[in-house]
Amino acid sequence: MNSQRVILFIDGSNVFWALHTYNQANRTADKINYVKMIDELTQGRQRIRAYYYGSVGVPPKENQIKFHDRLRYSGLQVVTKPLKVRLNPDTGEQHLIEKGVDVALVSDLLSLAWEGAYDVAVIVSGDADFVGTIEKVKYKGKIVEVASFRDSLSGDLRRVADKVIFLDDLMPKIKL
Repeated sequence: MNSQRVILFIDGSNVFWALHTYNQANRTADKINYVKMIDELTQGRQRIRAYYYGSVGVPPKENQIKFHDRLRYSGLQVVTKPLKVRLNPDTGEQHLIEKGVDVALVSDLLSLAWEGAYDVAVIVSGDADFVGTIEKVKYKGKIVEVASFRDSLSGDLRRVADKVIFLDDLMPKIKL
């Protein structure tokens, strides 16, 4: 086993929507087995922990609770934030938005880097919002890998990553 210590940071919403796009493009209805995905992304290195960040409705829907519980029972640390209600000023309609999820991921990514908890961070997301944080983590001497679907990977995120893994290529191994 490789001695590199790895922590995975999974942006649940980004993966959900990227998988939706992937399925539309490929005319499939695939789902991801997160345990298999984590095993593939760890690749024989020492996995310290895997975090999954997502949002939940208020109150949470039964399928959200069951999904998050399955992840927890599989050994993932699940961090959830409640969806927030926002009012559209033009129409007066209410809609739900995700708030605080990226901040929670970034906080853990940074604090665990500064604590020396990992050698390699694997960020499962295509979101360019993580670019600045990744640069800070790399400044600390950490390796940062990004796993994402091709069509959802930001060019800026791709440029800043030490390694990019395309989930499209892993789907035969990681789908349910």
